[in-house]
Amino acid sequence: MHIQDYEVDAMFGLLRAGSNAAGQDNPGLFRKLVGSVESWLLRRFDMVSSISNSMVERAAQKGVVPERLRLFPNWSDTEFVAPDVDGADIRRAWGYTDKDKVVLYSGNIGEKQGLEIVLEAAQAFADRPRVKFLLIGAGAFSEQLQRMAVGQGLNNVAFKPLQPWEDVPKVLAMADVHLVVQKVGAADAVLPSKLTNILSAGGHALVTAEKSTELGKIADRHPGIYELVDPENTKAFIGGLERCLARDTTRPNMVARNYACEFLNKDKIINRFVADLQELVESKQSKVCSNEC
Repeated sequence: MHIQDYEVDAMFGLLRAGSNAAGQDNPGLFRKLVGSVESWLLRRFDMVSSISNSMVERAAQKGVVPERLRLFPNWSDTEFVAPDVDGADIRRAWGYTDKDKVVLYSGNIGEKQGLEIVLEAAQAFADRPRVKFLLIGAGAFSEQLQRMAVGQGLNNVAFKPLQPWEDVPKVLAMADVHLVVQKVGAADAVLPSKLTNILSAGGHALVTAEKSTELGKIADRHPGIYELVDPENTKAFIGGLERCLARDTTRPNMVARNYACEFLNKDKIINRFVADLQELVESKQSKVCSNEC
């Protein structure tokens, strides 16, 4: 079992369960029941992996014994997504000049991201026409967010659909600041996979997450890897964005890039996981042999 997202935890962490008819009368009992089922399922597997140390620890808290746990993080193709990629042609094609500061969010546009805060920031920067906000992606909240931007008269906000994978390195390269936005309670339940390629590109990123989460711990262990601010805090978000924009964003963030090469390299991660699987198979075979003998 590989856990990419703890969807149950994300649901309760974002306080959605209270609106569900099944748990409206007694949400505590409903959460306990769902959690028990989830824990029972997790304990049925020979190996349980997840994408961060905090998420692996969470599996242990749900009853998975330590010897069955493995770290299997999201990776990046660090040769394909690299700081030396030139995104100038896409930047020009989309109408941005060399003097513009492009603030990019790319990924799923859903309610769990809390992307309303991006529009609030755009409103705060409305008197600085060189700061442009670009949201690339699709999702259940996309149309509503676009209507909100139009309703607020935000001329510094643009939307584009998801781009072809072969263009992703150039899209990442054309942005000055990257946004990784989440609501309170989601950061350790749903670790944003988009961050791996941002780091690989040497991007300057603004990340919303509590200091106690995996993202907070990474920021503490690797100063300068990204700007971390509390989620759902507009004042902190705008302040963090100001600090990002004040940097020389024409140069890659080498703290981010070096981290990606060391910990997110595709070949390193896959080779280690293959070794983990081989160890599991050999252990199972050894037990079968011992029982038969």
